[in-house]
Formats: sequence, C-alpha cells, structure tokens
Amino acid sequence: MQDPELLSHLREKSKERPLTRREFMRALTVATAAGPGLISATLSGISLTRSQRAEAAEAIVAAFGKLPKRPFGTRLGHMMVTPVCICYDWNPELFAPALALGINFIHKAGYWGQNIPDVIKRLPRESFYCDITVDNTPDHPDDYDRAYNQVVSSLEQNGLKYYDIFRAHFGWKTVDAYRINNVSYQVFKRLKREGKVRYFGVSQHPYVPYPDIISAEIEGGNIDAMQVWFSYGTAPETEKVFAEASKAGIGMTAMKVFDHGHGRINDQFMQEWNAPGQPGRALLRYTLSRKRPDGKPIFHTCVTALGNLQTFEENIGAVSPQVSQRDGFDIQKIYA
Repeated sequence: MQDPELLSHLREKSKERPLTRREFMRALTVATAAGPGLISATLSGISLTRSQRAEAAEAIVAAFGKLPKRPFGTRLGHMMVTPVCICYDWNPELFAPALALGINFIHKAGYWGQNIPDVIKRLPRESFYCDITVDNTPDHPDDYDRAYNQVVSSLEQNGLKYYDIFRAHFGWKTVDAYRINNVSYQVFKRLKREGKVRYFGVSQHPYVPYPDIISAEIEGGNIDAMQVWFSYGTAPETEKVFAEASKAGIGMTAMKVFDHGHGRINDQFMQEWNAPGQPGRALLRYTLSRKRPDGKPIFHTCVTALGNLQTFEENIGAVSPQVSQRDGFDIQKIYA
C-alpha cells in the first residue's frame, strides 16, 4: 500500500475506532519521513488518542531541535528568550513540547490561579521567565489597590514566587494617563521592593496612534519591556517608532501577528517566506525579520495563540533552523 493510500485508509479507520499501536506507528513513520515541519500536516485528518498526540509531539520536537535564544533587549538584565513564547491559554498538551524545544518565556502566567499546569509547576522557578498582565491600567488607572492585590493574590494562588515582568495590560488610553500620576508604575516600584516583580512593561493597545504613545513611553524611560500589535500591513510610521523603542533597549514582543495579518496576505506572500499554505509560519517569519536601521531585529519575540499540534508545528516551525533549512528559508533573517 502506497503512503497516500495508507494514510487515507487510516483516516477512515480512525473514524470508527482508535488506531492500534501498529497502525499509529505506520502513520507516524510516514509523517516523520515527510520531513521537519510536516509531521502534523501529514497526520491531518487522522483521529489520535491523547497518548498518540503526545508521541507525535515528541517526533515534532525531535525534528525541530532546540530553538536558539537571543537577548530580550538590554534593559532586562541578561534575559535570553526564544523568538516565540508560550501563552497561558494554549492547549495544555502543547506546554511540554514547547518546553522541550527550549521555549522559556510564559506570557500571562498571572492568570493561572491554583490551576497552574503540572509540567510548569515542576520546573525550577529560575529556569523560565514569565509576566503578569495587570488589568487596572485602561479603565481603572487610579486604582492602586486593584493593581497591587491582583499581583499579590495571584502569586499566593499559583506559587510562582515572583513575576519577571509587571506588564500594564492594554496600556494607557492617553499620553497624559501614562505621564501624569502613573499608578501602575507606583505599584510596580512597591512590588519590586518586595521581591514580587523585577521589570516594568506594557502591553500597549492602540487607543491613541502608536507613534504618539510609544514615543512618550520611550521618552519616559521606565518601560523595560513592550508588547505591541504588529503584522504585515502595519503602517511604516508605526514600524519606525517600534524600531526606536527596540534601539532604546526595550524588550520588544509582537502580538496579533496572525489576527491582523492573515486577511492581508496571499499565496505569493506565503511563497516569498517559504511557507506555501502556511499563513502562520509566513507571518511570523515576516514579523521577526523586520529590522531597525542598524540591521538588528525590531522584535525579540512574539506571542501567538496555538490550539493544536498542527498550528503548533506551523507556527513554531517558522523559527526552527531545521525546518527553515527544509523550507529553503534563510533563518539568519531572524537570528542575525
């Protein structure tokens, strides 16, 4: 039986009952032979058990290899991160393979209460970085207690001991709200003295034009890490101010890369980024390859929503040297 015929047969079988060990291994062997970055796509349509999905994930990790890390700006000590970070609301089955690849930053870890995943709970706290997105900023900017209590109570519940980044969630709705009586920063300074947070950051949404608010935050000098909306089609003046923030040493994270980009791209764009039929992979490569005038990357990492093994392989494959070699993509566009 030829490989396509075999896979079609197993897809139909898996609709009737779980695949046997022998059947699954035959499918996985064919998928692995397809090459790095194509395992889950080859298995697409085959219904897998939880243990089979875990074994497929191990094969993906083996094909990817460890992901290289790079400095997260210059204001965050010696923090080194991979170009894609974990988000707390990923499919929990993806945490273990992400950690195995060396992904070491967790976004929105503060939203884990007592339900912190076991695979995270078992890690030495010093082996990974994480942030808490503090929610008072946009609608309750003067509520000191709300901000302080969110951080303290979350640490009491999840046992993470501290957050590397206190991130003002959504950011400020006006430049004056950032500059004048910045309660979020006052709370941060207290929490830092208490050893509960280390660096001050923002997840800035574009309530006001990005060039205005980002310029003010650069000038303010107290932002260590910044998370912003960016994707294909972002205005040049916005990309320019992000480059200025990066040049100032701020650790830069891109968000909304897929949400704001997939409707703007076409097959030609995906071909240009050596990712035909894979919009997530193409958009991440595009975003992480954007350069400052001095030739260094604007963004050090990005966050993307992942719900299953196929989106995991498509997106994380964007930054794997092994996958990029198979795709014919010059990975130095990201890592140089």
